[in-house]
Amino acid sequence: MPPLPNHQYGSGRAMAAALLLGGLILLGANGASGQERNREPKANWALAERFSSDNISRFVHTASVQPNWINETDSLWYRWADAQGTRFQLVIPSGPEKRPLFDHQRMAERLSQELKRPLEANALPVEDIEFSEDGRSFRFVAEEVLFEYNLRDQTLTNLGEEEEEEEEREWRRFSPDSTAYVYAEAHNLYLVEIVDGEEQEAVQLTTDGEEDYSFGSREVDDEEPDDQADPTERRVRSGATWSEDSQAFYVSRSDWRGINADLWVVNALADARPSLRTYRKVMPGEEVGYRELQVYQRGDTMLTELPMVHRWKDQSHTNIHWGSSSDRLRLIRRDRLWQNLDLIEVDLETGDVTVLISESLKWSTLEGGSGFGNMYQARYVESGGDILWWSERTGWGHFYLYDYQGRLKNPITTGPWRAESVLAVDSVARVAWIRGMGREEGENPYHQHLYRVNLDGSNLTLLDPGDYFHNSTLSPSRRFVLNRYSRPDAPGRSVLRNNRGAIVLDLEEMDVSQLEEMGWTPPEMFVVKAADGVTDIYGNMWKPFDFDPEKRYPIIASVYPGPQSEGVSSSFSADPAQQRLAQLGFVVIQLGNRGGSPKRNSAYRAHSYQDLRDYGLADKKAGIQELAARHPYIDLDRIGIFGGSGGGFMTAAAMLVSPYNEFFKVGVASNGNHDNNFYSDYWAEQNHGLRYKCVSREEAPAELDERGDGLSDLEMVRRARGIPGDGYCEPDERVEWKIEVPTNPEVAENLKGHLMLAFSDMDTNVHPANTIRLVDALIRAGKRFDLLLFPGQGHGFGPMSGYFQRRRDEYFAEHLLGDYYRDRVDIP
Repeated sequence: MPPLPNHQYGSGRAMAAALLLGGLILLGANGASGQERNREPKANWALAERFSSDNISRFVHTASVQPNWINETDSLWYRWADAQGTRFQLVIPSGPEKRPLFDHQRMAERLSQELKRPLEANALPVEDIEFSEDGRSFRFVAEEVLFEYNLRDQTLTNLGEEEEEEEEREWRRFSPDSTAYVYAEAHNLYLVEIVDGEEQEAVQLTTDGEEDYSFGSREVDDEEPDDQADPTERRVRSGATWSEDSQAFYVSRSDWRGINADLWVVNALADARPSLRTYRKVMPGEEVGYRELQVYQRGDTMLTELPMVHRWKDQSHTNIHWGSSSDRLRLIRRDRLWQNLDLIEVDLETGDVTVLISESLKWSTLEGGSGFGNMYQARYVESGGDILWWSERTGWGHFYLYDYQGRLKNPITTGPWRAESVLAVDSVARVAWIRGMGREEGENPYHQHLYRVNLDGSNLTLLDPGDYFHNSTLSPSRRFVLNRYSRPDAPGRSVLRNNRGAIVLDLEEMDVSQLEEMGWTPPEMFVVKAADGVTDIYGNMWKPFDFDPEKRYPIIASVYPGPQSEGVSSSFSADPAQQRLAQLGFVVIQLGNRGGSPKRNSAYRAHSYQDLRDYGLADKKAGIQELAARHPYIDLDRIGIFGGSGGGFMTAAAMLVSPYNEFFKVGVASNGNHDNNFYSDYWAEQNHGLRYKCVSREEAPAELDERGDGLSDLEMVRRARGIPGDGYCEPDERVEWKIEVPTNPEVAENLKGHLMLAFSDMDTNVHPANTIRLVDALIRAGKRFDLLLFPGQGHGFGPMSGYFQRRRDEYFAEHLLGDYYRDRVDIP
């Protein structure tokens, strides 16, 4: 504290007393004396800065080969960068041969002449390579000049400055035979027939379109009179899908009229006065728009709705596609909670609906309902042929073969492992290439592989062996596999394999030599037991690069609860956020948890159902305790936790829910969905799970559904098979959907330790009210916490993310290492 003029205190003795009192106040408020605050920091900021993103980015080069297949051949080219510079390589598998795509030195000399500036052979500005149809030459762009290079005679031709092609907005949806097209304007749908090459007058197929019941609309701001304005400017491309014979199309539309689903955020940084942004977001249990499916057949004057496809209230439709002809339509219908679905076929002439395949699950959700992908899709071996269908009916994700009419023929894959996706199908050889994980004994179950298997389930062959995460792709002929693989402790490597899995060519390995010279070391992978003492949980551990095994280190868990991902890396990264944080003097871990990922099996994922708050913390706690028992350098008295979005939700719960609020000492939660009653319907309903309860009509008068499917709330429950609850509602009762697990704000009075909350005021994914409600609850409970607001940012912190990371890191350094930064205004 600087000396103050004596006249402020009246006397030297008064001044001394005031200074002493001021010092005591500072000591009590901040927990550290001036002498302590001025000491050297305990956090190793110099090491963290040395390995910051900016400092190591110039030493991080290409991680894996990105293949560019040359037309439909198995030959490919790729660009590769390492400590020696950038080069372009050509691969001819039939050789096998790998060689430079061109002579880099000669290319540098020629381009230097053409561009009138000197160029280095290992830093050529070659972009946008595109091969000719015969594969004998290719064109590329260098500094906005177009060139053509002939591979045979190695000649280079300057084609002049590259012309920028203005992309024309296509608002027409043409039929396959180009005899008609559809478009939307002012929310309605229009059809234009083309006869003898001449467009006929547009036919308006609908007249009831409006803002919440629309096929599409475009508002154009112009000052031209209506008779001079281009009418096509107001037209938009519709979602219509034509049949192969061009005789019909289907289109969907949702009716949101009269439904209160608007939400708002305020842009406080807008020019002049703050601006309001309005968007649609349905909360759990709220009414959703009725989803129509309509068909048009050539010669009709209007669309025809297909109400017969509806089975459940608030159902949705996916995988809509034409059947064997334009009078048959196929689709998947699913209930609101994603616990039941059917693959059906609709006979458009008779209106008959045939259920081809059904799936149902009681305690969990059919995968795909979380909004992060959909596993349930009908894939046909050939047009009008057998169906490849994915299911978890045995508890493990596998593919099954059905005939076209929906009769099961045989499983394609079986056993305690997960088949993930179909990469390709050979309808003649009756072979499929399938990605999967968890099959290879002794491997990390999240490590993905590529398999070839006959459609009758025989001759399953592994094509990319090794305990790594493999990202393999097939050549156009499927005779070769471009295999890229890595894991957190092993930089990426790329090889070319044949169709039996044998290596044909070694291509590249990621260059980390310069990082290693700086003292960089990879993280350690580990396996611990979950809280049940049985289930294996996988994780990664980062240590400081100046690690001393004789010291004791605080441990910090970087978390994401799932259930679509556990937030645990399976592949290599040279610059993960956990690595930078560890350099301050922490052991930083990623650690999975039951219920966190669908990649294992359905029972593992279902552990989170109806408790998407703190279910994963038991496994985090058990895993950290097991690591500490193995490693004496881990200090169980200093434990931190941080995460964003779902990880922010989990982090706050760790500080609010017993016994975890005693275990974790410091938490940093960013943009967390702390109240899942105030988050997206799809997330909370299909992952957290909604229970239903019966409410008397006197408490809440029942309303029959009048939106076209004729189902009441009661009938919805009767048809929603397997939804957990206390039983069916009586005729004089209605249904109310709710989440029964207390939210983070509801347990705010239990806060222990140090909690920092961070959020963005323009977040339309997790609305800022999620954090604000927790702030309100903490204040009302008389709790001390820290708060950061990032104005004008969305779900991530955008250009302010560096500021947030520094403040987060300082927070952990202050409360886990004893450093203090709040008396310093400037942040590095």
